[in-house]
Amino acid sequence: MKYRGLIITMIVMLSIVIILLIAILCMGIVNGGNIQLGFVRGNKADQIIYDKGYDIKLINNIEVLSSAGDVKIEESNDSNVRVLVYGEEDNGLKVNLENGNLRVDYREHHKHHIISFGGYLSEIIIYVPKTYDKELNLNLDYGNLDIISLEKANITVKESCGNVKLGKVKNVYVENDMGNVKIEEVLNKLNIRTNCGDVKIEKVNLKEDSSIKCDMGDVKIKEKNDVYIDAKVDLGDCKVNNNNRHSEVTLKIEMNCGDIKAGV
Repeated sequence: MKYRGLIITMIVMLSIVIILLIAILCMGIVNGGNIQLGFVRGNKADQIIYDKGYDIKLINNIEVLSSAGDVKIEESNDSNVRVLVYGEEDNGLKVNLENGNLRVDYREHHKHHIISFGGYLSEIIIYVPKTYDKELNLNLDYGNLDIISLEKANITVKESCGNVKLGKVKNVYVENDMGNVKIEEVLNKLNIRTNCGDVKIEKVNLKEDSSIKCDMGDVKIKEKNDVYIDAKVDLGDCKVNNNNRHSEVTLKIEMNCGDIKAGV
């Protein structure tokens, strides 16, 4: 197209403005509408404010809610679950286990102020055995998420601002407003929704119909099993190798602005 380069340039410039506006909005969300200027990220808190183990037999679901801080799901050194939280002494951390639901809620502390220069970001680390086969639900306003390979678990992620990194997973649902999504391998089913950010998956081995929807960013799948990729791109390039339209499993990819590459 004659004016394609100009259109893409304009979109990139507008995208930068949108990203800045979304970043400010995210700060407002974390701050309950009271935006204070400052650096986006503060220092990592180094004080342990919570450290407790739980019997995995009593847990059917692990739920984490965080307003400003990183969350990590790491491998336990035994067969049980451990919750470790770094933060400030004056905190609103709530951790409870009730009716099989282990809930870690660290939102109250950041409700009325925002991360600025010299501020501290919390860090929540949940240690689980790699054989964990229950539910894992994570809801983050601001911060990065890193999860080890959990090949039997069902993982749900809702992220406002931050990157999401997963190992090998069975079933995964990700909804990310701003940030990249990176997954090592999906073994059964995936549903991913992103507004602004790239989606990179090393390998998919899908057994059920799945979907990826991205408003702005690239989608790249390095390896795939014999599935049909139903791809649609409004503005960008699409390249899918070895696409089997007769497959019983369909991966639907919808892209507004960006490139799609699968099996390339």
